Amino acid sequence: MKICLSTAPNSMRETLKVIRGYHDASNIIEVRIDGIKDLNLAQLLQHPRPKLIITNRRRSEGGKFIGSANQQFEILSETIRLGAEYVDVEYSWGDTFVNKIISQSKETKIICSYHNFEGTQNNLDPLYRLMRKTGAHIIKIATTAKGIADNKVIFDLMKAAHKDRQKIIALCMGEAGQISRILGGKFGNYLTYASLSDQVRTADGQLTYDELKNIYHADKLNHRTKIFGLVGNPVKHSKGIYFHNEVFSKKLHNAVYVNFLVNDLRLFLSAFQDLFSGLSITMPFKEEIAPLIDKVYDDASQFGVFNTVIKRRSKLVGFNTDLDAISSLVKKHSKLNGKEAAVLGTGATAKTMVYSSMRNGYRTTIIGRDSKKLKILAREIGCEWTTFDKLHSLNPHILMNGTSVGMKGNPVRRIVHKEILRKDMLIIDAVYNPVMTPLLQDAVQTGCKIITGLELFEKQAKLQSKYFIDCMK
Repeated sequence: MKICLSTAPNSMRETLKVIRGYHDASNIIEVRIDGIKDLNLAQLLQHPRPKLIITNRRRSEGGKFIGSANQQFEILSETIRLGAEYVDVEYSWGDTFVNKIISQSKETKIICSYHNFEGTQNNLDPLYRLMRKTGAHIIKIATTAKGIADNKVIFDLMKAAHKDRQKIIALCMGEAGQISRILGGKFGNYLTYASLSDQVRTADGQLTYDELKNIYHADKLNHRTKIFGLVGNPVKHSKGIYFHNEVFSKKLHNAVYVNFLVNDLRLFLSAFQDLFSGLSITMPFKEEIAPLIDKVYDDASQFGVFNTVIKRRSKLVGFNTDLDAISSLVKKHSKLNGKEAAVLGTGATAKTMVYSSMRNGYRTTIIGRDSKKLKILAREIGCEWTTFDKLHSLNPHILMNGTSVGMKGNPVRRIVHKEILRKDMLIIDAVYNPVMTPLLQDAVQTGCKIITGLELFEKQAKLQSKYFIDCMK
């Protein structure tokens, strides 16, 4: 699959700067000429230059062109005469317009485009069949993903076109559709669009050229590529895409790791179970995944929290690499005086921290706001419990934060008063964005030992990576 840099410049100077900056015979650049105030087609299409897709959209289609249909036709005809490699025309312009452009195409490949900015139809095949009848060299269908399952509709469309030997560009717009922009190469997509940066995206959900090329290696994916990914909501700030894709690249594995933005876990598994080989599970699904797993091979079965799933013989196998990561890091500080631990929070991460602490022999208290929930949880786990207003009465040697307090974007910055901290304490924070949370900053100033969320992430990711690689053998 090719990666096409998509640009919407305002001037010829800006346009030529981009073209000359990406002057490589293997590159394709889409130039949306409708916003260029001093447009000079002869200068734009003069060689040497990379291959160009020329697009001229009307305002109703998200572009800036305000001329008549005849003027639009004349501009695109001139573009073809001057030797553009590709010209993009909208299917909505009608068969007469599209056929007239195709009849003049000569060496220029015509892309016939359809956009749906409202959603994704359940069945795109009828539309695809109608668009094929235009005789366009390439069919482009771009819809908007309202949920993760919409990407499966696009993947099925790619596979149908590949079977027909029809060149197709298919994608879902929006954050939920980003995986369609990355994984197209596995299903036979002709190209995917990229932006220069996040600030100059030409479509919602578009990834940058650097991300597609250097993180996901999207231009190298093929039908044999194994798919792994993070399932959660939100997912866009996760570091997993950097860690796992780097491992795959260094070890020369034909695999890719993406973010799956999921609202409905059961729907996702139903739609994608035949496509993925392994998953990282994050909030809010670490407990919800438990009844959907077929086999469990570690202590996670005792408390029903899983952050890793791999597929073996079509069965889902669950693990919790957070558990071993926390236990391993805490053991490095086993010379701590005392065996008292306190865990903040009542969610899946906090439960994992409690089990890890108890596994290492610490008397553990779980702390939250809802006393009823705490009682049930403490009885289930077999630990002590108390509420935040009683935290000052405890004397823990280890304090673990299993909440999202301190995370970037969270309006609450601190969950513990600095006065509670002591020099002989070990402070662990699961939050890694930012790395030095307000809690850890206070801990360092007090003289405490700390384990950052980034350390936790990297430790569990290394363990997780071993499971991912093993399931590819």
